[in-house]
Amino acid sequence: MKKTLLFAALLIGGLSQLSAQCVIGAACTPSAQGYCTVPAENTNLPNGTTNVAYSTDIQFTLGTNVGGFATITDAAISTVLGLPSGFAPATTNPTNGTFLGGSSACMQISGTTSTPGTYSIAATFAVNTSFGPTTQTLTWFLTIDATTGIQSYNKVSNVLVSPNPATNELFVASPSHFGKVVIIDALGKTVLSHDANYSAQTTINISSLSKGVYFLQVSDGANLTTKKFIKD
Repeated sequence: MKKTLLFAALLIGGLSQLSAQCVIGAACTPSAQGYCTVPAENTNLPNGTTNVAYSTDIQFTLGTNVGGFATITDAAISTVLGLPSGFAPATTNPTNGTFLGGSSACMQISGTTSTPGTYSIAATFAVNTSFGPTTQTLTWFLTIDATTGIQSYNKVSNVLVSPNPATNELFVASPSHFGKVVIIDALGKTVLSHDANYSAQTTINISSLSKGVYFLQVSDGANLTTKKFIKD
C-alpha cells in the first residue's frame, strides 16, 4: 500500500506508455547522504537545440544507509518537474520508478521543444528508511540552444549578480551590453522578465518574488549566461 501511494504520481502521465528505456550503467559511490548520481546533481545535462529531438540519461545509485545510522529500504521517483514544453514524461529503469537500497537505476529525459532557455529539472524521491519515510529533491540544468554558440549554465562567468542572497533589488553587471534579463524559479518557470536596454549594468526589483533559489539568464544577443541566486 505504501509503495502504491509513493509511485502513483510517477505512473500517471507516461511510464505505462511504450517508449525507449534507459540502460542502467556502472554504479557510482554513494555519499554520506546515501546516494550518488551521474551526472552529479546541480550540474549541467548535455545541451539540446530547439526543434531537434533530445535524449539523455541520468544514473542513480542508492546506498544502504544514511550517515551510517539509518538503513535505506528503497526510493521511488514521485515527480519530475521543469521539463521543457514538448518533452515527454521522464521514463525510468526499473519501469516502476523504484529501486532498493544498494542498487542502481536510471531515468531518461527526451523530447523536442521550440523554446530555448535553461531549464531546472527537479526529480523528487520518496525514500523509505529505518527512521521512517522522507523525501529528497535533486536538480540538474538543461540548456536548449536557439543557435550555435549559446553557453550552458555556468557557475563561473563574467556576469556579476549582487547581492547574493538578495532581498529587494538585484544588481547585474557584465563586460558586454545585454538586453533581456529573465529570472526562472527552481521548477523552470519564468517568474520575472526585465529589459536592460542593452546597457552593461542594471538593477532589478525582486521584492515580489518568494524566498527561494532562482536562476537569472542574461543574453547579449550571442551568448546566454545563467547565474544562480537566492531570494532572502
